Amino acid sequence: MLVAGKIPYASTFAVFAAGRAYDQIRNSICYPNLNVKICSTHAGITVGEDGATHQMLEDISMMRTLPNMTVMSVSDDTQTKWAVEAISKIKGPVYLRLSRMETPIIYDETQKFEIGKAIQIGEGTDASIIATGDIVCEAIKAKEELEKQGINVRVIDMHTIKPIDRQMIVKCAKETKKIITLEDHSIIGGLGSAVCEVLSEEYPCKVTRMGINDQFGKSGKAEELLKYFKLTAKDIIDILGTTH
Repeated sequence: MLVAGKIPYASTFAVFAAGRAYDQIRNSICYPNLNVKICSTHAGITVGEDGATHQMLEDISMMRTLPNMTVMSVSDDTQTKWAVEAISKIKGPVYLRLSRMETPIIYDETQKFEIGKAIQIGEGTDASIIATGDIVCEAIKAKEELEKQGINVRVIDMHTIKPIDRQMIVKCAKETKKIITLEDHSIIGGLGSAVCEVLSEEYPCKVTRMGINDQFGKSGKAEELLKYFKLTAKDIIDILGTTH
């Protein structure tokens, strides 16, 4: 397809796309810097009943270490459409992470979308919740509930993990009292690690990482698993709320 001038889009479960095909991605796509787009589906614990073997919790970590690779994780249907089109306009390998769980629509067509530029929702200064992927909606729910308690937070939709929006991360650290990262992924090597890397170099501060804490997933309904791994709006509120 590349020889014919086409842009290959390859898609399968994330556990296969990033895990089983890692050697091919590394040596046959990233090393020669080919213009291939890998759109992985069914990522994270929200795969649900398929269980730990199919719940890919390491793919962001694996993909962002590869030279030449752009890594993205989108939060709703609208943003997915934007990302699928936007990655066709940049040269080089892309890993686009998609989930299985149905999520609410967050954005309308007026929202600006740019690879490498996070989207800020709200102007709160009490905390920044830097989230990615299918549980950005949980961060937004928490934001809305916390406002009722007089706690004003901002949500940062970090749809691009690499290249990450360093300017936005530092801005949030300077302007808000707390930083929380939220991801449907291992806290090792994922969004939380990426944020900590930026802040350790540019504006050291404490970061609370919410994600999967060095363990495999479990079989169960997506909503049940989010509760089990403490990745819901309620869990965010427990950290930031006045009743905690």
